[in-house]
Amino acid sequence: MKPSHGSPLRPLLAALLVAALLIAPFTQIQRASAADGSLVLAAIRVLQEDYVDQVQPVTLLNAAIVILRKATNLGADALPDIPATTPPSDASAQFSTEFAKAAQTGVMPETELAYTATAGMLASLHDSHTFFLDPAALRESRRQISGNPGFTGIGVTIVSRKDAAGAAWIFVEDVFPGSPAAAAGVHRFDRIMEVDGKPLKDVNVVDASQMIRGPAGSTASLVIQRAGRTMPISVVRAAIRVPPVEARFASPGVAYLKVFGFSQGAGRSLRDSITTLEHEGQIKSAILDLRGNPGGLIIEAASVGGIFLPSRTVLARITERGEQPSVLRASGSSPLVKTPLVVLVDGQSASASEILAGAFKDYHRGTIIGEKTAGALGGSVTVPLPEGGMSVTVERIQTPKNSAVEAVGITPEVPVTLTVADMERGQDTQLQAALRALHAAWLWLRHLRAA
Repeated sequence: MKPSHGSPLRPLLAALLVAALLIAPFTQIQRASAADGSLVLAAIRVLQEDYVDQVQPVTLLNAAIVILRKATNLGADALPDIPATTPPSDASAQFSTEFAKAAQTGVMPETELAYTATAGMLASLHDSHTFFLDPAALRESRRQISGNPGFTGIGVTIVSRKDAAGAAWIFVEDVFPGSPAAAAGVHRFDRIMEVDGKPLKDVNVVDASQMIRGPAGSTASLVIQRAGRTMPISVVRAAIRVPPVEARFASPGVAYLKVFGFSQGAGRSLRDSITTLEHEGQIKSAILDLRGNPGGLIIEAASVGGIFLPSRTVLARITERGEQPSVLRASGSSPLVKTPLVVLVDGQSASASEILAGAFKDYHRGTIIGEKTAGALGGSVTVPLPEGGMSVTVERIQTPKNSAVEAVGITPEVPVTLTVADMERGQDTQLQAALRALHAAWLWLRHLRAA
């Protein structure tokens, strides 16, 4: 259901949904049964009603026309800009005429052209949380945010890293517990050289992900490189449910708490995992790993934040168009509120992950280690369109001390880059830095107590 201004549903949805999703590039957008220029007009209507900032429809239509020119190789003489003073109804009519002319070239199917124009127009806003979702991506985003299986694949997250010669390689960033990849023996930091006979050298993450995924029951034939050895591994694909958390002791007394995403129930799951760990031994310090975490539900970020900060602590400041500023507060019990803490982040830590990293940094609650975060922080809702849907930013979110994160990111206090050489050796240098930081903190506390 689409929220409207003044309805009780809108602030609830805006408070629930903060997601950063990988969307296929324009050339990869999947086709549906039918779509035309009206898809662009529908997206503009959503922006006019829901977007956090005021928009100029003619400016947006001209951004879509630029995309049409690039897609069809037509020039400005065939697809001219719409004058800024054109009345809205006339501007819509002119755009529809130009879209029809672009579609008649036959360079691209009309539906794909509509998807491309809509995606490009939304991208012109340069807003990480406002983007087009084709029908398949819309279905996947809904499943993932609810914690249900969102795709069929092998159960890994991947990352691209360039070697000293500038060649880009695909490495396994995480293997989900209980996944087909885990069962087949895929390890973290494995370099995936090939998938089903196709090399992955210089293939981007989105394309590599699509190559690795496939129908449930089919086999992904991988060639991986580990510690200098190359070996084949066959993995039977299945429906993948991204686990919210993983918890274990990284060393005696040091709890390693990995949050893969802020899907429904993530906070409760992390609390349950902490309780289980406490039955195994005393938690003297903790590492919260938010690397590769793209975000999710803002209420789950509040719940996870409440584990390490007192309940009701302000985690973020929120501004919505036409509304008074509000705050997001930590919620739930706080079992580790006084426990020494390190937070690991990287360039894929986004959205709800940045809410927590920003709050922890503002309050000097623990040490932030790793790489600069994605700089993709905003409150969004997902709205259906005649074909597919769109994510639209409805809130601007800043840290408790009013620092902007969108397009800026959060810089770690201890920068540590995970390099290709590190992964080839199978060494998590960021985790090692976290362990060293906690050990140094423990020695300092011991010194203070002795004094």
